[in-house]
Amino acid sequence: MLSACVIFNSEVLSLSADLMNTATAPCAVERLDLENTTDTTQVFLHKQRYDFALERISRNDSVLEVGTGTGYFSSILADHCDSYTGLEIDPNSCEATRRRLGGRGKVIEADARALPFPNASFSSVVALEVLEHIQDYPQAVREIHRCIRPEGRLIVSVPYRKKGGKNPINPYHVHEPGEEELIQCLASHFGKVQVFYQYFSETSFMTAARVLHMRRFFGLAQIYGDLWNGVPAALQKIKIDSRGNGMRIGLLLVASERRKSGAA
Repeated sequence: MLSACVIFNSEVLSLSADLMNTATAPCAVERLDLENTTDTTQVFLHKQRYDFALERISRNDSVLEVGTGTGYFSSILADHCDSYTGLEIDPNSCEATRRRLGGRGKVIEADARALPFPNASFSSVVALEVLEHIQDYPQAVREIHRCIRPEGRLIVSVPYRKKGGKNPINPYHVHEPGEEELIQCLASHFGKVQVFYQYFSETSFMTAARVLHMRRFFGLAQIYGDLWNGVPAALQKIKIDSRGNGMRIGLLLVASERRKSGAA
């Protein structure tokens, strides 16, 4: 399990009662401060996902970023596309993102489950490390589907889980979708779903030792310790591809060929 340096906003959010309540509001405001955290592993993981998304967005795209956080990636993305819109549920994070952008695009305070945009508004939608924070993430996917143009695409990343469930350590992740669960959710709205994994490359021996909880016995504990401690040589073994031959950390999906109507 990876640790994260996060900022928690304890203020009560001014949100519609039918969309958010006091039980779910805190889950919307987990924030990773990439510029000030000492967790170099998390910084590497996030920046690698950002590069993955940028490679799939063209200069001519009209982009919606769902979940801007404090705007670190938003500022990069706004310079990479023709038109940028950010959506964020936390008002303080909205303001932080607007300050970063300095007028390059717009930031809307709203809930991903009720997007305030007309149908087919965007050619690309990015939702990195967002869906696990949403109580009813399939509703957010339905709304994203509605707002994507027929030729558009959705780029998603979530923590990797074989089977979905609540993270017992991180209360801000109300439901981490399982691999097949999320693939099927997207496939009900898009004709093409490409699957990628962010993973720590391992030999078959290392994988077996990890699965059997025998890393220390075989003298492998230091290798994984270096990963969690952000040692550069260990970080260089983190990859993103469709094979995922190693310890899977993240699941990344690219959905395209928008169906005319998604499953209910």
